[in-house]
Amino acid sequence: MYQEYFDIKKEFYNHFHNQMTNENIMPFFYEIFVHGTAYVVGGYFRDFINKKKSRDIDIIVDVKNDLLIETIENYKFNYKINRHGGIKLTHNNIEIDIWNIDNNWAFKNNLVKLNEEDKLNSIAKGCFYNYDALVINLHNFSYSLRFYNEFIESKKLNILQERSIYKNLNPTTEANILRAFFLKDNFNISFSENTFYYLSNKIGALQDKFGENYFNRLIEVKDNYPKYQSLTPEKLKMYLIELKTNDLPNNQTLLNL
Repeated sequence: MYQEYFDIKKEFYNHFHNQMTNENIMPFFYEIFVHGTAYVVGGYFRDFINKKKSRDIDIIVDVKNDLLIETIENYKFNYKINRHGGIKLTHNNIEIDIWNIDNNWAFKNNLVKLNEEDKLNSIAKGCFYNYDALVINLHNFSYSLRFYNEFIESKKLNILQERSIYKNLNPTTEANILRAFFLKDNFNISFSENTFYYLSNKIGALQDKFGENYFNRLIEVKDNYPKYQSLTPEKLKMYLIELKTNDLPNNQTLLNL
């Protein structure tokens, strides 16, 4: 596995520290560290592992939300708070999505147990897809790669939680559907049964809600995600048909394309 070839803790420390120093944002993180812990989740850590550049960072902080916002304002950063409580901070050439751990949807709704003694792995388990479940602690640089390694080894996209309430309460249904097909298109992966049934059910729910316009709804959402632009309407339609004709049991989704 890739981590055998280099010291992840040391290399990531240098990578993160150098980039944040160049972006003149490291003092902000030092102040956050005075009050709590911060964890990098998902793509930025994955890009580092795979030797790719990244300008977007997702971070979960174990700091009270009022203090977090106050700290951001003290540094006069440009930021917005989205409808789910996340904070998008833009500074120089970097964009950072920051979540207070209490506002993370999985913990906020008690869908994933937050183990106070092992927040690192709790955060990993709270990620939706195994592909995105990489977490590294910015204090001691301990990390969790278990679920991402499973994705790499199996080439299978899996939703980490089995419970229906977890999947139904996830607030980004259309984005989850698009992400699954985007990853399939880029990595030639398959879907676990858990993922397959989720996609089938949610596409069916979109049909119920939008009728014949459900495909246009997916295209509309896709246009808000520049990284998904390689997933053309033709490809998306192909993967929807493929999902319909998959031979997994109990596939009763009707896709009127």
